[in-house]
Amino acid sequence: MNIRYCLAGLLTLIASSALAQENSPMDVCRNAANKIAQGEITKIELEKEKGMEVYEIDIKSADGNKWEIKCDKASGKIIETEQELTSADHPAFTALKKIDETQARKIALEAHPGTITEVEYEIENGIAIYEFEIKMEDGSEMEVEVDAATGKIVKAEKD
Repeated sequence: MNIRYCLAGLLTLIASSALAQENSPMDVCRNAANKIAQGEITKIELEKEKGMEVYEIDIKSADGNKWEIKCDKASGKIIETEQELTSADHPAFTALKKIDETQARKIALEAHPGTITEVEYEIENGIAIYEFEIKMEDGSEMEVEVDAATGKIVKAEKD
């Protein structure tokens, strides 16, 4: 067998293997996430959610905001985006909110009495959210999300 043909075949195999790796499900999801949020990828984790495998990709953008993007491993499509903002004064948040933080706190505490220990400002799938950590009277903690446009509680779960 001619060494030139063996070498050419080996190089072809290596090149096709490298191309296949570049188009792995993780790379497809990483590229899709980078189209939404530019910055440093701080974590990529494969999880099971509702019976499907999902990559959770955390990105820290240059402006200090954090992104959590979920991508379906099978299709490579983004299924959820969450941008954690540094403040409620961020232009993306103020453009969407219709109620202020004081009103959102009141809504959360009326539904789940306790003490608010932490507040985060997020945009989840295009919706501005106030996220409150509430320490309940029994010592347990609740995470309560209030839609900043409607004032409705969109999520409430014990931590």
